[in-house]
Formats: sequence, structure tokens, C-alpha cells
Amino acid sequence: MKKCGFVAVLGETNAGKSTLINRLVGQKVSIVSRKIQTTASRIHGIVIRGESQIILVDTPGFSKNEKNVQLERTAWQACGESDSILFLVDASKKNFNNSIALLKKIDDSRKISLLLNKIDLVHKPKLLELSQMLSKTRDFENIFMISSLTGSGVDRVLDCLASALPEKEWLYGDDEITDSSMEKYASEITREHIYHRIHQEIPYLCVVKTENLQNQADGSVKISQNIYVKNRAHRIIFLGRNGGKIKAIGKAAREELSSLLKREVHLFLHVLIDKSSRPTFGEVV
Repeated sequence: MKKCGFVAVLGETNAGKSTLINRLVGQKVSIVSRKIQTTASRIHGIVIRGESQIILVDTPGFSKNEKNVQLERTAWQACGESDSILFLVDASKKNFNNSIALLKKIDDSRKISLLLNKIDLVHKPKLLELSQMLSKTRDFENIFMISSLTGSGVDRVLDCLASALPEKEWLYGDDEITDSSMEKYASEITREHIYHRIHQEIPYLCVVKTENLQNQADGSVKISQNIYVKNRAHRIIFLGRNGGKIKAIGKAAREELSSLLKREVHLFLHVLIDKSSRPTFGEVV
């Protein structure tokens, strides 16, 4: 009998949620950045494990000083709609008060598995101590010690998730790895490289929209994207001296898209001042 269900990945910012989902899926479906709250909308990664289809939901991270109430609401909504929760903790941190506070907000009836991440950076005695400390907060279905970066312990997580899912027909085809459209996927990749090269608060105040995506006769793909920014000053920063900044963003995004899509990509970026009422908190369209 086939099984299918949603699993929300929850935790503080920079705990490694997007890296974990990419590792579980086996391919990049969610952007990775050192900056906080780079996951602006829910991204579904799809994994087939035997007869089970696991739909992973990447959520915005939580930080001590929340930047946007809507991002937090998105995370809690994903948590409420999922069959189970993976709660990810960066085990290399020194302070776990925020993670404990988050765990206490989750209803006791919810099925939660604890994942201690970045174990390659932590001595085993600390991992055991951390596991015991967090277990005093609530009961966990499972406790896993993993490294999203190296993949250590990840197979066991997949096996446990697959066996615990409810019996249900699959919601997606067996060759799908994400529910994102190609246009949104391309926007996500460009947004990741914006985070790498534009600093402070500015990346959170832009919107990346793929306006056109066309397959070419020679097998390549032409992608045209608009990057909407708040004002002229932000546009100048995005462009950089002699257009150098936006060229670097475009080059990096184009190279990654070509690698992921396994075909030549022609990427055209346009930085525009947004005069509409569209939301501007680092989202993609």
C-alpha cells in the first residue's frame, strides 16, 4: 500500500533546514544562505522512499528578533498542516533558549522528531547532554544526530519518515522533486545569489519575478527576470559600479541554473523600482 504525507521542517534561523531538505531530496530545491530568513515562502521537496512519498516543507526560520510577522505565520501554518514535524537544532551553538521556547509553543499532541544537526562540529558528550536537555522540554518520536552538510545520519531519517506516513495515494508523480514551477525555481536561484552579494537588509526588501521562460530551438532556455526594489538608492546598489554587481549576480545564477537544468541558460536580469503595492519581503514570484 502506498503512503504519502507532509513533513514540516522547523527550527531557528541557520539551523540548516534548507540544506537538510536539499540533502533529503538529493537535489537543490531550496536556497541556502548564511543570512537569516532566506526561505520567504514554503517550498515543498518531494522524496520517494520505497512505497512512500514524503513531501518536505521548508519553512522560514525563527530568530530572536523577528523581521516579519508574516514569515513566522507561514512557518506555524506549515507546522499545523503537516502530518509530522522535524525540529532541527544547530548542535554547535552555545545557547538553546530560543529552540526550547519554540518547542514549548508546539502542541503536545503533534508528532515531533528531534534532529541535532552539524554533529561533525561537536564532540559526542555534548550531543548526549543536549539530547537529554531538550528531551526534558517534551517527548520526541525519534532523536536523530545528523550532518546536513555531509549526509551523515540522513538515510535513517528518511527510513523513519517513510514508515510513519499515513496510507494514502501519492499526490505527485514519481519523477517530481518539488511542487515549484520552473519559473519560481529559477527565481529562487537568482534570489540566493542576491543574498550572497547584496548585504544588510536590502535583499529582504526585493522581489524576484521570472517574467518569461522560453525553450529555444537549440535546446537552451531563455529566462528573463525582473528584480523589484524599493527605491532608486537600492537600485544603484544592485547595479553596482558600471553594472558590475548585477552582472556578477546574473553570471552566478546562470551558471548554477545551467548546471541544475543540464542545459545552456541565457539569463537576463532587470532591476526595477517597484511602485506598486506588492509585498516586498524577499519573496519570489
